[in-house]
Amino acid sequence: MMFASRRADCPGYLEFIWRSDIPRKPGTHPQAIAYITEIDGAYHGCYGIHTVAGRSVASVKSELFALIEAGQ
Repeated sequence: MMFASRRADCPGYLEFIWRSDIPRKPGTHPQAIAYITEIDGAYHGCYGIHTVAGRSVASVKSELFALIEAGQ
């Protein structure tokens, strides 16, 4: 399974996430929206009722993608 995403400007930012291994029409809504922020050198991501943390945005996104893939 592969994902793609883009950012929106806000305190921290919103990550718009969709699967990139499935054809998608332009203007289609994202599969998920996560909020990612940095606090005291650690990154935190919130998706639904889940919160993940990591040392980089990439590690947080990896955990978020795993939650989405698991159907959480």
